[in-house]
Amino acid sequence: MAVTKLTAKKIGELGTSETAKSYFSVLATLVLLIVLVLLIYPAIGHITKINKEISDAKVVKSKLETKLEDLNSARINLEAVEADLPTLDLALPLGSDLATYLIKIEAFANKRKLSIEALQFSDVPLSKPSVTSNISTKAFSYTITLGGNFTDFQKFLSDLENYIRTSDVNSISLSKEKTSGEDNSRVLEAINVTAYYIGIDFEPGVAKTSTNTNTTGGNR
Repeated sequence: MAVTKLTAKKIGELGTSETAKSYFSVLATLVLLIVLVLLIYPAIGHITKINKEISDAKVVKSKLETKLEDLNSARINLEAVEADLPTLDLALPLGSDLATYLIKIEAFANKRKLSIEALQFSDVPLSKPSVTSNISTKAFSYTITLGGNFTDFQKFLSDLENYIRTSDVNSISLSKEKTSGEDNSRVLEAINVTAYYIGIDFEPGVAKTSTNTNTTGGNR
């Protein structure tokens, strides 16, 4: 009987010891998991951040490579036309270059012995735009009335059409000039022309001009 009680007591103590060990093991495992989570989570966040930065850097690198390719193409194109830039600037100048243009038109008229009777144009910018501005092809129109011989007028038109400055003759109006002398061959020729240039849209403060000029000077 005494042996049986002693055996039962030892078995109870052994069972209690095994239960305590199990609880301790579970608790230790939970503590270890918590510690691992606290250590790993910041690392995971840091790795995610680095991956995003690497992805963004790849996008920036790709854009920079594309930009470099575009700049290289622009350089090659510029080198190809560099010798022709002065000619291109005459054909399609930066800004209206109105003064130079009118001087040339007057020279053509004088060369063909035509008198400039009237000159009308409007909304022509006088200032040259900055090359960094948002520029594009612009145009201004004018009407010039010439007096003289019809044959000379045809030569003037030929000069105008062969002039390097890009322009279009929109319309021509002819009328007989009333003269009191014996010269009945003189006519009045009104030409409407559109000239092109590189410029920007009108903005407040940008200088522009509008003119309606009548003149009786010139060659007769």
